[in-house]
Amino acid sequence: MMTPIAFPFPKSAYLRLVEHQRKTKLRTYHPDLPLVLFITFSRIAAGLSLVSVFLPSSPARTGVAFIFMVLATLASIAHLKVPLRFLTMVRNNKSFLVWEIRLAGALTAFLALHFLSFQGYFERFHAWFPWANFILALLFLISTGWAYRFETHPAWKTSLLPLYYIASACMIGLVFRAMYHPFAALPLIYAVLLVTQALLLLLYRNHLKTASPTALESLMTGNEKRTLLAFLWSAFLLPALLTLFLQVFGYMEVVNIFLAISCSIGVLLERVLFFQVERPVFFLSFIGNPNGKGPYWVRG
Repeated sequence: MMTPIAFPFPKSAYLRLVEHQRKTKLRTYHPDLPLVLFITFSRIAAGLSLVSVFLPSSPARTGVAFIFMVLATLASIAHLKVPLRFLTMVRNNKSFLVWEIRLAGALTAFLALHFLSFQGYFERFHAWFPWANFILALLFLISTGWAYRFETHPAWKTSLLPLYYIASACMIGLVFRAMYHPFAALPLIYAVLLVTQALLLLLYRNHLKTASPTALESLMTGNEKRTLLAFLWSAFLLPALLTLFLQVFGYMEVVNIFLAISCSIGVLLERVLFFQVERPVFFLSFIGNPNGKGPYWVRG
């Protein structure tokens, strides 16, 4: 008769690593203010550029979009630890992040040219500038979704994000545009865009469920839950209520102003959540730098 084993087997190396991962606070990206402002300002400008081809353009609205892109560019430069190296960074063809900055710069330049065309400069190209801005805004929004498709960060590696950014930009651009050019079908278009964003967000939730369940759990029960609720309220629930109000009582400029503020806060919180929820999937990705300048990234 065999003597029963009175002690448990030692845990495997894999289980010990997983246990260590749960106890250790993983390094992650932090949503610093300049980067959040860059996305918020540029999203508004890109949205105005997208809707400009379907609605009458004016120097005031083009100028507003240009100012928002200038503010976004300044925020992007302020994000760098060494702002004077901005031009050096832009020449780096190996980084996907660079294309986001380049397209932002191209959109800023063409918005400026469009504004000057109202003053009599480049007048023969005046009719083409809205379409150029439309294409550049579309490419820029796609680049913001593709710039962070890192192999080690599966929560960001999805084609849903560029689609959501486009829908979000159309919504916020139309909201800002409606302050100067309201029309009867506005509440219906608002509703369609809100539903589209909600569906894309549900699909993104399913992506997180399979690609990064830790990020989803952090969203639903972790420290990011309050930020998520604030984002859902400002980006969906309050705009939906205001849209219903516009549908029932007709267009009111003050309601549209509150809608613009709510959508802007929603974009800001969206970018905060974007950085807060992600955790690197390879939890041994940082090792000591032999040069003594801090840890550096390796694939674990």
